[in-house]
Amino acid sequence: MNAVLKIFLSMSFSGGLLILALLLGKKFLKNKISRQWQYYIWLVVVLRLLLPFGTEVSLLGKTYQAADQAITQAAPLPPQQQLPLNAPESNLAPAVGAEHHNETVSSPTDDVTTAHPLQDIGVLLINQIWLVWLVAALGLLIRKITIYQGFMRYIKAGLTPVSDIERLDGLSIVAEQSGIKKPIELCVNPLVSSPLLIGFFRPCIVLPSADIPEKDFRYIVLHELTHYKRRDMFYKWLVQITVCLHWFNPLVHLMSREITKACEFSCDEAVLAKMGSGNAQDYGKTLLDAMVAVGRYKENLGAVTLSENKQLLKERLGAIMKFREQSRSVKILTVLLTLCVVLGAAFVGVYSLGPATANAHAASLPGTPLDTTGRPSLSLDVSSAAVNVLAAPRGSKIYAEFNEDVYQVEPRIDGQRDIWSVSISCKTNTNNNAETIKLYIPDIAYGDVTLNVDNGHLTCDLIRSGNIVGNFNMASVFLTLPEGFAGSVDATANSGYFQLISQDDFKNTTATITDNGSWGEIYRPKNFKESGNLATFTDGTGANVIQITRKGSGVMGIYTSDAFDTSNFPDDWKDLWQDEWQGKPWEDDWWQNTWQEDND
Repeated sequence: MNAVLKIFLSMSFSGGLLILALLLGKKFLKNKISRQWQYYIWLVVVLRLLLPFGTEVSLLGKTYQAADQAITQAAPLPPQQQLPLNAPESNLAPAVGAEHHNETVSSPTDDVTTAHPLQDIGVLLINQIWLVWLVAALGLLIRKITIYQGFMRYIKAGLTPVSDIERLDGLSIVAEQSGIKKPIELCVNPLVSSPLLIGFFRPCIVLPSADIPEKDFRYIVLHELTHYKRRDMFYKWLVQITVCLHWFNPLVHLMSREITKACEFSCDEAVLAKMGSGNAQDYGKTLLDAMVAVGRYKENLGAVTLSENKQLLKERLGAIMKFREQSRSVKILTVLLTLCVVLGAAFVGVYSLGPATANAHAASLPGTPLDTTGRPSLSLDVSSAAVNVLAAPRGSKIYAEFNEDVYQVEPRIDGQRDIWSVSISCKTNTNNNAETIKLYIPDIAYGDVTLNVDNGHLTCDLIRSGNIVGNFNMASVFLTLPEGFAGSVDATANSGYFQLISQDDFKNTTATITDNGSWGEIYRPKNFKESGNLATFTDGTGANVIQITRKGSGVMGIYTSDAFDTSNFPDDWKDLWQDEWQGKPWEDDWWQNTWQEDND
């Protein structure tokens, strides 16, 4: 599943919890706390639904991790990826008995493709579900915009500007008293069901009729100007965008209706706070008079009205008659509730990829191997050969470039378990390699990775995720963990040279280096703490687990991205690196002559 969609689903789930909490609290606090607070507190929920903020340790973090694992385990395996013996534009030579091997490779793949047609469909749906979500969200948003544009065309077609000087002067006086300096237009459209305010940047108050009593006109204008001053139209559209993005969450639709009602309640409260509670009865009569308008056009998406329906009007009249100034204790309660909602929104948390999983799934828990369910595994065996692992071109399968007179390559694949296996060895008895083999593998997220090198050379900086198990015997191995690596490494080096480089400085890693060797050195960063034959280091979440063991004799180097140099090598190793390892093919005659002589 797309990682962005996972984050968004967690935001929707977290926001849903807040919606339920506020709806439950409304039953107990509806008439005890400010209506304006009940209106604006929903902004916290809207931000929770739109922004992926949260604390590092969230209250529901483990729940999200468990759900992520359940989804991954329930998903079908990806479609089989074949391992061709002869890829295009390569000279990969078949091994001895390749004719028989070709039969064993193609047969399982054909069986899987034939036996599991629904599996491919399931994988496609899971991988593309984010596209369904996005298309539905865009479609819903376009529909709402189209409805609003149709509403505006309808309203503007029947508008008649008010030319009554007294009315316009009354509007100017109320606007000035409300602190509004921008000109406000006043028009009449007999088809609207109640007074309303339209226009984001050119506000216009639309009346059902110009024949409105002076006192009612003042209340109406003050009500609509309060909407404009509070930017309620922008708030309303922000909510509509949220509804479009979270179209699958019924609680978000319920929140939208609650905000619409709270908008009118809070505006009534703001008007009465300005006019005084003694005018509550007259203001309520104004709302009743507004319901007798002859207009029937009620679609007001993006507009704010004085009155919408009789049921809401009944609730508003009850709230108006009960309006009282807030006491000090209620104000203190309001502050405390606000803090609780804001902190709850932060601590409820969202699904997070984390810095160590930018390119792969995060490990389920610190100190545990990466969950590799559904990922292809890779096994690479190198014997008396020099191999440089490189990224295959996009869409290519595993293939190699080498001198077939020197090397023998045996690619294998298990169609049932999706395991790629490559065995590389030297054909000659003298063990004298003429060149370095270039092995190209897909740059994807792997699961279990096995690297076995016996009396050979391996350079690899491509594996960005997975559980890597390495066994190196009398070999020189250069393993680089790319930035954002997620997974684990369990490597044992028995006599030889093993260099491990972390390009993101072992971020979010728990590393243990065990020195059981008899002769040689281990070079490691200064922040690794040494205790006996153990050196340990932990950073951040520690989710990536690295365990390195040195046996026998030889040199091991553990480096960060900016500390990989030869300045602290002994002179003979420094010369060896510059002369033999950098930019030149690795040769076994050096291994037999130089290394064995030094060992004697």
